[in-house]
Amino acid sequence: MRVIGKNETVQVQETATTEAFVGSFAPSETVSHTSYHELSDKPVQEVDAINQLHANLEMLNDMQTRFSFVMREVRYLLKA
Repeated sequence: MRVIGKNETVQVQETATTEAFVGSFAPSETVSHTSYHELSDKPVQEVDAINQLHANLEMLNDMQTRFSFVMREVRYLLKA
C-alpha cells in the first residue's frame, strides 16, 4: 500500500512479482557460474554454484590455517 495524498491510498499488487522472484530459485534448476582463471589451460570455466562454494570454503580454510601458522611464528619472534 502506498500513500499518495492525505486521504487517498492505492493498493499495489505484489503477487506476480513475488511469484516470479520465488520461481527463479526453483530447486530443479542448476545454477552455474562462469569464472575466469588467467593461468589455466581453459581460462573461462563454467562451474556449478554449489561446487564453487565448496571449493571456495576449502580454499578459505586452507588460507586461514596458513595465516594462523604465520601469526604464531610472528608472535614467537616478537617474544624473542
